[in-house]
Amino acid sequence: MLVMKFGGSSVADGERILHVADLVGQHASDPALAVVSAMGGVTDALLALSKAAREGEQAAADRALAELSARHQAAVDAMGLPAGPAATCREEISKELWRLGQLATGVALLGELSPRTSDAIAAAGELLSATLLTEALRKRGTRAVKIDPRELMATDATYGAAAPDEAAISSRLFEKVLPERAAGRTVVTGGFVGAAPDGSITTLGRGGSDFSAALFGAGLRDAGVPVEAIEIWTDVDGILTADPRVVPDARLIPEVSADEAAELAFFGAKVLHPATIRPAVTRGIPVVVRNTFSPEVAGTVVRADVAGHGVRALAARKGVAALFIGNPRMLLAHGYAARVFGVFEAHGVPVDVIATSEVSISTTVDEKAPIEAIVRDLSKFAEVQVLRHLAVVSVVGKGLRTTPGVAARIFSALGDVNAVMISQGASDTNVTFVVSADQAANALRRLHAAFFGEAAW
Repeated sequence: MLVMKFGGSSVADGERILHVADLVGQHASDPALAVVSAMGGVTDALLALSKAAREGEQAAADRALAELSARHQAAVDAMGLPAGPAATCREEISKELWRLGQLATGVALLGELSPRTSDAIAAAGELLSATLLTEALRKRGTRAVKIDPRELMATDATYGAAAPDEAAISSRLFEKVLPERAAGRTVVTGGFVGAAPDGSITTLGRGGSDFSAALFGAGLRDAGVPVEAIEIWTDVDGILTADPRVVPDARLIPEVSADEAAELAFFGAKVLHPATIRPAVTRGIPVVVRNTFSPEVAGTVVRADVAGHGVRALAARKGVAALFIGNPRMLLAHGYAARVFGVFEAHGVPVDVIATSEVSISTTVDEKAPIEAIVRDLSKFAEVQVLRHLAVVSVVGKGLRTTPGVAARIFSALGDVNAVMISQGASDTNVTFVVSADQAANALRRLHAAFFGEAAW
């Protein structure tokens, strides 16, 4: 069995939803579980609605509701559904808009947007997408049924970033999905959305739809269903050796380990958030990133582990600042590092790349962090220098700490690109360095040529 998750760009309008129905319908003889995101742009409209309601801007709230209605009604028109199914979709859209209108009115009256209400509003996009895809599948001749994600995704009541109850999810899948599958029906549900023990709507937070797909795949496996793979359908061919907008000859990576995917995501690759696929990876279920618009491309398979060592891909992230913190009096003194990092903790700022010597600590942070306040506190016991407008560049692969010659090839390729910080050895899957932001693209292209260009083979 496949679990197929489709992102917002894949279901952005009626024509694309019909295309998704064709992809899902190919598995009608062995029905898949289809998990959908909100239509592209709908989440932004829902956020605009929430903001307008909180600020008492009735006209803006009305515009947001009208935009949501127009997007979904246009999708129904484009799908060319028969009269009955079209009426069903329009009725669902009207009901959901009425619910949103009621919520918005309540928020406006109170002048307050609680996390619980925010989730109740944010869930609308996925609920409507599931309705549209179900009718599209039926139009294409696939027997399909929609199951509300609130009936499947059991969570706690941490609104905005709810924690799933994996045992309860597996039980619900067994009770609700398996009978439909046994009857030959494809099940469609929404991602991102769940329900707390009291039945209130929750959402899973960042990467929530991918997380839903992984949780459903894991739950089905726990329920005894042989899950072949979880497919994440998006608008790129898979995970590439570098950002193709920077490196035009970047190539598709056939497979990566979960650790490599995590490093790539942390250092700038946005295709997949590794934490969201953890439930699948820990159960040995492959996760495949595929392109909805180029389904002939095999995509990238993410597994718990993959064969081979060496450089797998490159990533870069701009918007970084570096802090160089030193105090010669701290030579061999215990507690100095704890005191330094205690300042970052006090300001709620995560540190990124770290390099140390006997009396100094260098680290990078997001350039939007409260750097001035951090420097003020650090300056009470250390000398601090700050460099801004930097980028973190990472070379990612397996066994890099123990593979001879990797560092030599990296810095030979960089040539006159100056690295202001270097971190190697903390992880076996990356070598990381920091350069001026305006040199990041140059560094990526040079490294790509060295490790993936014709001369490298």
